[in-house]
Amino acid sequence: MIQIIIKETKSFLRDTTNLFFYLIFPVVLVFLLGNLLTYMDKAEETIGKLRIHYSIETYDMADILAIEGFISEVEGHNIIFERRENLDDAIILAGSDDIDGAVLFTNSPMEIYIYEGSSRIKNRTINAIMNGFTQINKAVNIIVKTNPKALTAIADLSKSPELQQEFIEPKDLGVSRSMLDYYAITMLSMLCFMSVIIGAMCFMGEEENGTIHRLKIAPVNQVKLFFAKILGLIPQIFLQISILMVTSVFIFGAKYASNLIDNIYLLTLFFVVTFTIISIGAVYGLCININPMIIIFPLVWLIMFLGGTYSKELFIDGLTQALPTYKLQEAAFDIAIFGRYERANNIIIVCIIISIIMLILGALAVNRKVKK
Repeated sequence: MIQIIIKETKSFLRDTTNLFFYLIFPVVLVFLLGNLLTYMDKAEETIGKLRIHYSIETYDMADILAIEGFISEVEGHNIIFERRENLDDAIILAGSDDIDGAVLFTNSPMEIYIYEGSSRIKNRTINAIMNGFTQINKAVNIIVKTNPKALTAIADLSKSPELQQEFIEPKDLGVSRSMLDYYAITMLSMLCFMSVIIGAMCFMGEEENGTIHRLKIAPVNQVKLFFAKILGLIPQIFLQISILMVTSVFIFGAKYASNLIDNIYLLTLFFVVTFTIISIGAVYGLCININPMIIIFPLVWLIMFLGGTYSKELFIDGLTQALPTYKLQEAAFDIAIFGRYERANNIIIVCIIISIIMLILGALAVNRKVKK
């Protein structure tokens, strides 16, 4: 088995196509996309003045006070709120761009309905303001249920700078972020999903080279041979991921997580996912005798494209967030930026289950081919 693992690693390193697409190409993309698209993070246009009409349709006094208090704090020279008893006219005004948006606060627990105008940048701003209010309101409700006495202290924040420092502290994420950091992670995702081709060609390549017959008549258990071939790809996986991460950090100055433990966990996440993708490709190569570049490559590329791998601006609500590439990238950014492992843990568990299923199916497929 060790000889097979060494053979697979040598074969991978001898193939110039593999070296380019799996070791050099992702590194080049990090540099090109990270630098060429840096200015996409800049504001596209000034927001200007925001005119928002709103209506409150709830009788819960706590909700009413929370809404009015939030609006009074947010409202200023460039943000104008106007309360209306009936929002129907305001919705029409928003549709004709006479105002920038209309907001309805209703029910308890509170629900917020936003009626947008035609300006994309202003719509995003209004949504961000309302999302901020929602998060603050949730935090206050939690405090009310768990520690209502703390509200008294919070109410005195303006009178006491010491209390303000205690209750309100900015979250330090450790590093400032750039487009290089975004593509350093999304190119790892690309590397993971493109590795399905390696898995598919693992056995299809043996058939194309005419060496599959020698493997079948070898005095080795065929199931053991299958596992050895798959395990022989592990050094390649580690090599791909580690080279991309190291070059992105030390050559291009990209940043992943802010500490060693999180970076190791990030590497582990991509390692497990890549192994799963390769095992899926291996089963494809054993069961379907069609070149993966015809079927798998276009499908994987489309999934990555729609999942935001190549552009964070591409987002189709209801579709993008359901794609595996988006979920992997979301989990990776959770680790890199916030040090949160929950999404990554869920993905790792799912991948382990899928890998076990694929390995069983692959072993059965090898046995079936040997008997034929």
